[in-house]
Amino acid sequence: MSAQQPRDSGLPADAAFLAPLAERARRGDVLLHRDLDARDPRQGDGGPARRSAVLVHVAGTGLHDAQLVLEERGHAMRSQPGQFSLPGGGRDPGDHDDVHTALREAEEETGLDPAGVLVFGAFAPIPMPWRVQEVTPVLSWSPAMPPLAVQDPFEVERVVWAPLTGRGSLTDPAHQQRGVLRGYGVGPVFDLPGDAFVWGFTAMILEQVLAGLGLDPVPPTAPVREIPPERRR
Repeated sequence: MSAQQPRDSGLPADAAFLAPLAERARRGDVLLHRDLDARDPRQGDGGPARRSAVLVHVAGTGLHDAQLVLEERGHAMRSQPGQFSLPGGGRDPGDHDDVHTALREAEEETGLDPAGVLVFGAFAPIPMPWRVQEVTPVLSWSPAMPPLAVQDPFEVERVVWAPLTGRGSLTDPAHQQRGVLRGYGVGPVFDLPGDAFVWGFTAMILEQVLAGLGLDPVPPTAPVREIPPERRR
């Protein structure tokens, strides 16, 4: 498995709109800060945290046509069935690094060809103490939307492209909300067309991606929405 790597001299002209985010990924900056409990998430219950990675893949030549790939998790899965997430999963023993993990998982789940994408880098791992897990977001790009499709219907229900700007997009105020679960705020929600309801960890990452590109994140004054029962399992 291989992927094109960005040149040190700069980004391709068609990817220039991603420059602020790409530079942060190249440096391994923190993308998402989390309020952690006193326990060291790397230690968990006595062992090291499980490593996993997700792929933040953007296709397009500018903010006007850029889209980001998401997937609806299989409805029969034991963990978070029916929720929307970024392609990704746990590190396998044969994976060289987090980039390898993210690309391998994306290929297995959506058919993404690693050789057809440009990888900018990996952000700092995000600790998830309640799962004794660390998740590393990896940023990649292609000038056009690659042909993707569900590879394993048990793991993935469908693949969805979410525009960054314009009507029905991640920045469309009509589709931005603040989530509430059992009376507690749970952060941003993107209620996208086609019943693509994105919340939780994935929505938090998407919000930071938007902010990193100079786009408006979900405002505190956005409409409040209770997380639907079918999306909270």
